[in-house]
Amino acid sequence: MDPGQPNEIERPRSVAQLIAEALDMYQDHPLLFLTLALGVIAPYQLIVLAATGQGPLASGTHENVGLSYLLLLLEVILISPLVSALHIHAVAVIGRGDQPRLGDVALCALKVLPVVVAAVIVSAFLTALGFIALIVPGVLLTLGWAVVAQVAAIEHEGWMPSLQRSRELTRGHYWHIFWLLLVTGLLAGGLKLAVAVIPLGSSSGAASVAVGILTYTLTASFSALTLALLYYDLRGRRCTNALAPPEPPEQQPPDPD
Repeated sequence: MDPGQPNEIERPRSVAQLIAEALDMYQDHPLLFLTLALGVIAPYQLIVLAATGQGPLASGTHENVGLSYLLLLLEVILISPLVSALHIHAVAVIGRGDQPRLGDVALCALKVLPVVVAAVIVSAFLTALGFIALIVPGVLLTLGWAVVAQVAAIEHEGWMPSLQRSRELTRGHYWHIFWLLLVTGLLAGGLKLAVAVIPLGSSSGAASVAVGILTYTLTASFSALTLALLYYDLRGRRCTNALAPPEPPEQQPPDPD
């Protein structure tokens, strides 16, 4: 599905350029990205609050271990894929030079959600096995499937080809992806840490819940946005490599007579 020529958004970027472009895009469309993420994060966090009595900023684990694992599973296989699908479709519209409309973006994301969820479930399961067996395979699988949700949402080839396609796009760029994930994780962690020191009272109080939902919305949204741009960055790198002229064959010295 690689185009013959990369469009404006499909171009290689450094990690710093990806972060800067994500910030610029967020500044240009703040309500769009906030609303896309908030529509997913807020209901989920309110369900968690009702089920556990703990707000988003609660420290420690839930008393019910089974419930904790269930909530984590929902976050991995449903919440994160939906946020990713919403953001990649918004970025695709912006990349074409059009004005994204909230309803159209949401409809496109919901249509591909089953495929995105299937791809994410399989990749998460196999990655978990990789971490259980040995740490290194788990890390490599994490990097190789870093954009599997974005591929599944955009390229419409099904969940199984999406796994292979993500591996193709990421191959040879693991360090680039690693540093982007690290920087994004540090930014998200820094924001959560800064919010944690604010005295907001009980984790289930209105102020704490509201601030917690906003914090998780911002971090989930920004992470999804950087991964969407990473997807187009990797496509641009692949197109650039494909369009590069082949190196001339090495000249061999003539055989002496």
